[in-house]
Amino acid sequence: MEAPAKSFVFCPMYNEAPKPGEPPKNDAKGAFHPGMSIYKKLYEGMGCEVVTFKFDNTAPAARRRQSILDKMQQGCGSQWYDAIVYFGHGWKGGLVSAGFNNDSRVALTDAIWQYGMPGVKVLLYACSCAIPGGYAYKMAQDLNIWAGSGMEVYGHPSVGHSFTNAQLRRYPSNQGETGETVCPDGKVTNWLKLMHDEKAGFWAKVPFMSREELTASV
Repeated sequence: MEAPAKSFVFCPMYNEAPKPGEPPKNDAKGAFHPGMSIYKKLYEGMGCEVVTFKFDNTAPAARRRQSILDKMQQGCGSQWYDAIVYFGHGWKGGLVSAGFNNDSRVALTDAIWQYGMPGVKVLLYACSCAIPGGYAYKMAQDLNIWAGSGMEVYGHPSVGHSFTNAQLRRYPSNQGETGETVCPDGKVTNWLKLMHDEKAGFWAKVPFMSREELTASV
């Protein structure tokens, strides 16, 4: 595994407000913050740098977006990022919690191009961003100037847990809008067990492992 020397990790600060008649939600504190903490502990334990930012998800979308882009720039310093990591709500058309949709997508991918390494990994720990033709695919298309350099975008094609969702796809791939299924062929049972173990952190290692390493470890 080639651990990321420097990561930028962002997630919402507050639990999402419930709709009238719904019980209180525990999305940020129950899933997004723990995911950020596990990722940070794992890679800082390997001597890597992890820049984290909890943005105010109660602010207007434009202000949320700008705060994320500002923090990405401020945290970059003299060393570009190897990984850009998002924990939050998502859908086919964007990163809901962060306020990025297709109309504002290029602002995010331009920032990744400016502050990321050519082989940057973009990790979207959010629901449905990797639905065929969705946000993960389009982000990879925006960053295709780095095709062949190791740049990859990861996302989930379904609704599920923010980071232990075992349905995981990577872009770009020869599967086009569908993306490449990350789970090695014939390894589904072990894959599910490893991915569902939150604290062990296998889910956070996967994007930085070669296909051969994944097959051998599952």
